Amino acid sequence: MASGVYLPTMEDILDATGLALAWDAEDHQAALYNATRASAANYNGDTAYSSTNEIVGTGYDAGGELLATTAFTRPGSGLMKFSSAAVQWEGSTLSGVAHIDVYAAAVAGDPLMFGVTISPVNTSDGTLLVTPHSNGLVTFDLTP
Repeated sequence: MASGVYLPTMEDILDATGLALAWDAEDHQAALYNATRASAANYNGDTAYSSTNEIVGTGYDAGGELLATTAFTRPGSGLMKFSSAAVQWEGSTLSGVAHIDVYAAAVAGDPLMFGVTISPVNTSDGTLLVTPHSNGLVTFDLTP
């Protein structure tokens, strides 16, 4: 189980195809998955959002939740950070949430951006709240 950036998407952004993915767009989504997805996430090969092993439960819609107040910033020398406002699933009854995939829902093919593996959590008619760390949801250190 690990967290990481999906390299095929990063490669498509940087290569001649020039995938038009704006990290600070307000149309990225966070989808929730079970432990099977958490252990099977392939950061070198997975390319697009998939409903396989996605959480099913009250208060959760397939495809996940829209991220709001996204920001792609340079917080320091050689660093780039992606963050958003907290995302939540209110009134939810969910079991075994162990992985979150963030993907560019408005870009053709729904390319995966990054995944975050978490300790499995459950809700019972409650709120699942994911609050980004002050270092963001993902930070890139490009210092040589």
